[in-house]
Amino acid sequence: MNNFVNKHIRWVFVLPTFLFMMVMIAVPILMTFAFSLNDWNLLMGTGMCFNFGKNYLEVLASKEFWQSLGVTFYYTALSTLAEMLLGLSIALVLNKKFRGKNVVKTIVLLPYMMAPVAVGLMWMLFYEPSSGLLNYVFTSVGLPRSSFVSAKQTVIPAIAAVETWQMTPMVVIVCLAGLSSLPTDPMEAARVDGATPLQTFFQVTLPLLTQTLFSIGLLRFIDVFKSFDLIYAMTKGGPANASRTLNLFAYETAFSYYKFGASSTMLMLLFVIVLLLSVVVMKFQRKLVEYYGG
Repeated sequence: MNNFVNKHIRWVFVLPTFLFMMVMIAVPILMTFAFSLNDWNLLMGTGMCFNFGKNYLEVLASKEFWQSLGVTFYYTALSTLAEMLLGLSIALVLNKKFRGKNVVKTIVLLPYMMAPVAVGLMWMLFYEPSSGLLNYVFTSVGLPRSSFVSAKQTVIPAIAAVETWQMTPMVVIVCLAGLSSLPTDPMEAARVDGATPLQTFFQVTLPLLTQTLFSIGLLRFIDVFKSFDLIYAMTKGGPANASRTLNLFAYETAFSYYKFGASSTMLMLLFVIVLLLSVVVMKFQRKLVEYYGG
């Protein structure tokens, strides 16, 4: 027994954590999948009734499901793209040496330390159409007032702006770590060859940073795709369901209409969509890194 433990000592220490993580991940997924195969409506006063996957057919045939899925993709794409572009830009600036750099880093990281619900409530005051701070600034510089979260056309960009404001620091941290770990020889060779800073960035820095950018981009995509608390705190899916993502739709189905079977079905579909997209992104990342010689 002692020989076996000594031979596999690295697995002995990892096994408890691995089993705990597997249980914490597998059990909720399996339970949600089991619920999704049952007709379970608390308003009917009956227990779960196995319906052979009928929930999946009903959900996939629902226009509300596809509308919520479209809102989810729109919100995710807008937020993730803005966070990546802004985060990389800030990281490039903070990677330089200048006076007061640590103070600027602290200020940049402050939004990331706040709770999403508190952030949502704070920005609702800024977005208030009649007396909010942003409309006051707009009118002061001669711009027209905006309805922000009160109009269907602007609600998603308005919430995405808040998401970007709060979560961009996370992208900045990861990009800074990636930039600090890059080898200096290729940059110096590019300067010797007469490359401009822009050419050095696109032809040397960006290819070397590809793996880091894909990793943080995938993490942010998954996190934004399943976002709930910020949107719920700001609009609860309104106006007229214009900001009702799939997570909010599943929550509403479960706790407003008490259709836990249908809600579990939506969550399982959400899980499958995120899983498939993650696999596609990781395969694309691997090919791109190989192309750049990573």
